[in-house]
Amino acid sequence: MKASVLRYAAIGMATLSLAGFAAASTVSVGTTGPDSNNQVSQKNTQKLNTTNNNAAGVTNFNAQDSESGDVSAAKNTSVQGGLNGSGNASNANSTNTNVSVNNSSSSNMLHGLASGPVPSDDVRLNLTGPDSNNQVKIDNSQTVNVRNNNLVDVQNVNLQSAQSGDVSAYKNTTVGGLSSGDAHNSNTTTTSVNIQN
Repeated sequence: MKASVLRYAAIGMATLSLAGFAAASTVSVGTTGPDSNNQVSQKNTQKLNTTNNNAAGVTNFNAQDSESGDVSAAKNTSVQGGLNGSGNASNANSTNTNVSVNNSSSSNMLHGLASGPVPSDDVRLNLTGPDSNNQVKIDNSQTVNVRNNNLVDVQNVNLQSAQSGDVSAYKNTTVGGLSSGDAHNSNTTTTSVNIQN
């Protein structure tokens, strides 16, 4: 007997905080008078969260058993050669398994965002007056976090049994040409796993 088992599981997870975004901050403070207190706080945050969960399971099972028939000659005066052969027994199997997981679209989006334009900030202070306190704070957050978890489990089991038939000659004056036929098993297994994150 022959058995082929393929188990496959892939889990891909990507968590992205957007990097390289085109946000722009414009701050303009003018004509506020003497001793003025001008404070501006600006924060630009853009986030993209992407999660990829991939699970695939494939099972291939093939049991083979090949046996040729028995040959028996008993209590005969003579046995003619070549007339009592057992027939051939043959099994053949071909298995082709292909598992493909493609998360490249998330990676392409990530590269596109990371290579995007740098934020352009414009701050203008005009005529704020003597002894004025002017404070401007702009925070542009650019972080990238990527997590990919891939688990692959492949098991190929091949069990084959081939038996040629028994040959028996009992109490014969002349015996010749008794033969058992061939018993044959063949198997070809091809497994391909392709993961692109």
